[in-house]
Amino acid sequence: MMSDSSNFRGVREVIIENALKYFNSPYLWGGRSPFGIDGSGFAQILYKMAGLTIPREAVQQTLVGSNLSFVEEASPGDLAFFDNEEGAIIHVGIIWEKHKIIHCSGKVRIDNVDHFGIFNIDTGRYTHQMRLMRRIIND
Repeated sequence: MMSDSSNFRGVREVIIENALKYFNSPYLWGGRSPFGIDGSGFAQILYKMAGLTIPREAVQQTLVGSNLSFVEEASPGDLAFFDNEEGAIIHVGIIWEKHKIIHCSGKVRIDNVDHFGIFNIDTGRYTHQMRLMRRIIND
């Protein structure tokens, strides 16, 4: 892995820069391109573009890196995972900036995120329940 902290900032910048190129790409289960992409594929492709390898499925991605305790600790490029009522991981997004997340829900979009989950700016309601956050890029 990289040892210089400027390299890590560079990785974060590459992830966010590429994530924004997918903005408004439609959701497609199993998709991994701007023509259609799902949440875990979105995270995997963006990390790959930055030179990092993570698993394909969101539940597998939760096993990589280290836990973050609070949303306030998250940095651009960190991953946030969301679960359903049964506690199963069903969604992953990438922290874009403080209290903002870029994720694929219907399309690649940016919404607010806090310790409760994702707050959809368009509908004015929570759409995903926060389960955990992981840092894969160590600063």
